[in-house]
Amino acid sequence: MSPNFAWRPIRFTPQIERAYVEQMELRVVPLQRLACIIGIAAFAGYQLWDLLLDPQALPRTAPIRLAVIALFAAEFVITFVPSLRRPPYLLMQNIVVYTFLAVGFSLILAQLPNGFLAGVSGFLLGMIFIPVFVIGTVQAVATLTPLVLSPLLVMALAGATRLEIVNAFSWIVGGAGFVIGFAYLLDVINRRAFQLEQLLETERNRSEKLLLNILPADIAERLKAGEEPLADRCDSVTVLFADLVGFTELSRKLRAGDVVDLLNDLFSRFDNLVERHGAEKIKTIGDAYMAAAGLSSSRGDHVASIADLALDMQKAFVEFCRHRDLALKLRIGVHSGEVVAGVIGGKKFAYDLWGDTVNVASRMESNGVPGEIQISAETRQLLSAQYRAVPRGEIEIKGHLPRMTYLLQGAG
Repeated sequence: MSPNFAWRPIRFTPQIERAYVEQMELRVVPLQRLACIIGIAAFAGYQLWDLLLDPQALPRTAPIRLAVIALFAAEFVITFVPSLRRPPYLLMQNIVVYTFLAVGFSLILAQLPNGFLAGVSGFLLGMIFIPVFVIGTVQAVATLTPLVLSPLLVMALAGATRLEIVNAFSWIVGGAGFVIGFAYLLDVINRRAFQLEQLLETERNRSEKLLLNILPADIAERLKAGEEPLADRCDSVTVLFADLVGFTELSRKLRAGDVVDLLNDLFSRFDNLVERHGAEKIKTIGDAYMAAAGLSSSRGDHVASIADLALDMQKAFVEFCRHRDLALKLRIGVHSGEVVAGVIGGKKFAYDLWGDTVNVASRMESNGVPGEIQISAETRQLLSAQYRAVPRGEIEIKGHLPRMTYLLQGAG
């Protein structure tokens, strides 16, 4: 919105307007209760003012004050009834209370000598609360109307002099004008504050989403809580590496945008599968993809989770190649064991895994068979009998003794 219109209240869409009214309701009700308490104290305390004007006024003015106090008390109780806290009911309550307040106070002034001259400014005390427990200028006008009209009507019926009526009109109408102006200004401020809160919430949600795209949910919560360093030793985790065989040669023939488009399409499919199987995407390295399960204590059978993920990744890759008319192969390696997991970096931080398990899982992939899922003997031992895995034999792994490996064929 242009700064030239900064003085105008923002108009929201119907959906946002409902949210704004609901939020304002939460703010208005406590203030309404506070106004009731202050009103009770003021009406009780000003009985002394009655006695200063007329020491014999107690029998005439005390019953009226008690009636208005009872009305304030009733409204205070009503604000705790959920079904009556909706904006239309709140406005109706305000109009009723201010009607009785205006009539009651006018009747009190009629009982006192020079009451219409000495006490008419007291109507302003009731007006000052209106802007803070109404929502917008229209509600302020509706609430003010009985407070403006009722005293003048009562004064006319009670035989007030022209001076008294003119004096009352000046005080009441002048005060009402101030209240309407203040209500308008407060509406402008409240709506702009709500808009800023909405924008802040949108940015917070966006940041939260970005953070969850980088880190597991529990790690993100710990990071936001300020925990440092963020590091865990996980006793039993299953790690998966997947790599595209032949993609390097293909990428030399493609434009940069096409390379990124292909990888984004494939890895987005993998991301959906990782989420479906309750695993965690760790990172991508060029055309390689790394995921793990068992990092969170809430995930029980991490081996089955990664096995199902690997099998579904195979199917998704076949569909991807068919859709893109590509002659590529996917090689997957899996190993289970202990890892250290944590967050590194101060600015462009990253969640990563370290340890021998990660190295072996990487070797399971790099020394695997294109188009197959190669798993270690440790992973095979943890898999249930429903998974079909055929022995491939021992393979040489750098830095390790020869390892027995298996090719995961399917489940069920």
